[in-house]
Amino acid sequence: MMALFSQGMRVATMPKRMGHIQLFSSSARILNAVHKVVVVGGGTAGLSVAHQLLNSGKFAQDEIAIVEPSNFHDYQPGWTLVGGGLKTRENLRRREDSLVDSKIQLYKDAVTTMSPEQNQVMMASGEKLEYDHLVIASGYSITLDSIKGLREALYNPESSVASIYTYDTVEQVFPKLNKVKEGEAIFTQPSSPIKCAGAPQKIMWLALNHWQNAGLYKNDSSSPIKITFAQGMPTMFSVPHYSKVLDELREERGVTGLFQHNLVAIEDDAKTAVFQRPNGEQVKKSFDFMHVVPTMSPPEFLKKSSLANSGGYAEVDQGTLRHVKYNNVWSLGDSSSLPTSKTAAAITGQSPVLVANLLSALENKEPIATYDGYTSCPLITEYGKVLLAEFKYGLQLKETFSKYGLDQSKPQRVFYYLKKDFFPWVYYNSMVKGKWAGPKGFMGSIRSFSTSARNMRNTPVRHPRDPLDTSAYATRFPLTSGETFVVRPPPSQDSSRMNVEASQALFDAAAPLSDERLDSLPPALAKHHRQARAATNQVTNDQIAQMQMLRNQDPYKNTAGHLAKEYGCSPTFVSIVAPAPKSVRQAREAENDLKKATWGMNKRISRAQRAERRALW
Repeated sequence: MMALFSQGMRVATMPKRMGHIQLFSSSARILNAVHKVVVVGGGTAGLSVAHQLLNSGKFAQDEIAIVEPSNFHDYQPGWTLVGGGLKTRENLRRREDSLVDSKIQLYKDAVTTMSPEQNQVMMASGEKLEYDHLVIASGYSITLDSIKGLREALYNPESSVASIYTYDTVEQVFPKLNKVKEGEAIFTQPSSPIKCAGAPQKIMWLALNHWQNAGLYKNDSSSPIKITFAQGMPTMFSVPHYSKVLDELREERGVTGLFQHNLVAIEDDAKTAVFQRPNGEQVKKSFDFMHVVPTMSPPEFLKKSSLANSGGYAEVDQGTLRHVKYNNVWSLGDSSSLPTSKTAAAITGQSPVLVANLLSALENKEPIATYDGYTSCPLITEYGKVLLAEFKYGLQLKETFSKYGLDQSKPQRVFYYLKKDFFPWVYYNSMVKGKWAGPKGFMGSIRSFSTSARNMRNTPVRHPRDPLDTSAYATRFPLTSGETFVVRPPPSQDSSRMNVEASQALFDAAAPLSDERLDSLPPALAKHHRQARAATNQVTNDQIAQMQMLRNQDPYKNTAGHLAKEYGCSPTFVSIVAPAPKSVRQAREAENDLKKATWGMNKRISRAQRAERRALW
C-alpha cells in the first residue's frame, strides 16, 4: 500500500500485515514513515499507552507506531512466582505481535538514535520514523557484566548462583533452591534503582518458607541453613511505614541483615561474594547459595541522546510526564526520570496521565492531568500471604484497601491471591490493551443500555440512550429556556376496526347466567383478610443485651440468622438491635469488592446494564 506525504511529496511504502508477520512490498523499503505518535518500546508502558491512545478514538489506521525488537513479551512481575515454584516462565509469555492491535503499526526493530530536533527516530535497519509526538517507554537494560563473575556464575548449571531477573535464568532458581540442604544462603539487592525494589526480598521470603516447610530452616543457631539479606540501601524498604514492619519480620525470622553492602564481584568458582561498603571497604563472605539482583540502566541509545539527564533517564516533568525541553516528547516507566519505584503498578497511574496530556497537546492545549507518584509493590512474605505496599511521591501512603478496615502493612491472604492469580490475568486481558487503571479498575468496559454489536460492548457511554430522542412519532414542544420537551404520542387514531364501544351482536345475544348454571361452578374462595398475627414470643431487654454481647464477641459465628433462630425472632430484628461491628461490615465490603475484581468481562457488563436499567426506573 502506497502512502503520499505532503512534505516534499515523499513516497513511502508502508509495511503490510499478514497475521502476525510483517512484510514489506518489493517495490521499495520505507524511507521516512510518518506517524502521529511513535512509541519506543513494546513493554508494559509502551503497550498500555499505545492502546489507551487508540481507544480514545482519535487515531486512524497506523497513526500510532510501536518500535520493539523483541519477539516475545513477558509478564516480569510473575517471575517471582516462577522462582518460588508457583508458575512456569512459559505461562507468563506471549508473542509481542499478538498483543498489538491491528490498527497500530508494529516495527520489529531496535532504535539506535533519537533526534528530537528533527522529530525523527533512526532504527537499526537504517529506516527513519518521523513523528508528531514521541513516547519513550524503552524500559531497563540488565547489566550482568557490572558485577564481576556474575554472568559466568549464572550460566554455569553447576554453580549455586541464581537470579529471577532474566528469562534465561529464572527457571533455574527453584531447582537450585531445592538442592540446598545446609550452609549459608545470601540474597542481594543493589543500591541503584531496579525493577520492583521489593522483588529481592520476595524471593528470599519464599525460599525461607520453602526451607522451613522442609525442616531445613529454624529461627535459632541449630538451623541447617542460615539466611543473610545483603542490601545496598540502609533500610529494608524505602517507605518507613513498611520498612519497619519488614525489619521486624526479618528479626523475628532470624535473617541476618547486611545493610549498605553492594555486591561487586563473585570469586573462588562462585563460592565467595565480594561486597563494597560506602567508604570503599570490601567485605568477603562465602556462600552455598546466592540469589543475585543485577544492576540495571536505561538503554544506550537513550543515555547518549539529548533527551537524557545525567543518569541516562528521559528527563520529564514528574507531574505531566512531558519532557522538560521538548514539548512533543513524553516518557514513563523504567526509562523515565520519575522519582518513584519502577513497577508495573506505577504504569497504571502514569499511562492515563500521559495519554490525557498528550491528547490535550494534540489540540494545542496545556496538560490537564497530574501524576501523584502512585506505585505499588505486593510483597510476598510467605506462601499464602502478601503485604500490599502502596505509596506515592514523598514516600506517602496511598492505600486502596485501608479505607475498608484492612491493614495493608500486615500480610494478608486475600492480597496473595491478587498477586498470584488476578494480577497475571488482568495484565494480559486488560492492562496491555489499555483497559486497566490499577486501583481505579477497568477502563471503558461499560456500554450503553440499549443492545449494541458485540465488538462495541466495551465502548463507553455517558448516558443511556433515550428511545424517544430518535422517534419519528414523538411530539416535541420547544420551551422558552431553550430545551425541548419530548412526549410520546397516542399509539394511533381510533378506527372502526378497533372501536370497542360499537355494538357486538355476538355478545349481546349471549344469555345471562342462571342460578342453576352458577351451582355447577366450584365454590367461591373465602375472602382473605390480613390480620396481625398474635405475638408468640416477646424478646426481652435482657435477651437483646445478650444478642449484642454475642454479636460483639464473635460476629462471624453469631450471625443475624443464627441469633434469630436461637431467640425466636427475625434476622432483620437482630440486625437492628444488634448490628455487626463497623470493622466487620467494612471487612465484608472489602471482600465483596475483591470478589467483584475477579469478575469476568461479561459479568461486569451485565451488572453495569442492570445498574443502568435501575437508574431508568
